[in-house]
Amino acid sequence: MKYLISENKLNNLIYDYIVDMFTNNEAGELNHNYNYDDMGNETDDSIEFYFGDFGDGDYAFRWYSEKYFLLDRDNEECPIVEMNDELKNVLDATFSDKWESQFKKWMKKEFNLFVKTIK
Repeated sequence: MKYLISENKLNNLIYDYIVDMFTNNEAGELNHNYNYDDMGNETDDSIEFYFGDFGDGDYAFRWYSEKYFLLDRDNEECPIVEMNDELKNVLDATFSDKWESQFKKWMKKEFNLFVKTIK
């Protein structure tokens, strides 16, 4: 059987899936830590998001601003989110690449962080 769904409804479905994935995860609550520079000062140019307690498992995703990479990377890609492979594979298998725009929207709404590239 074939179903037709409008693009708007699909986007809403994907957005709701992302909200549920990151707020009702069995691994625990989504938390985040700012990283530190070489002097030990907290910086806002990279943030690690994880479920549960820090250090208990893998990260969910990492956000990097343009400042983080300096000259190491083409800043045209920044800001970048680096997804945990398992989470990215689930999203890709479920929604192809259509989830990325909704994830970017969610990041802006929940954390006021702009995302240009997802890896």
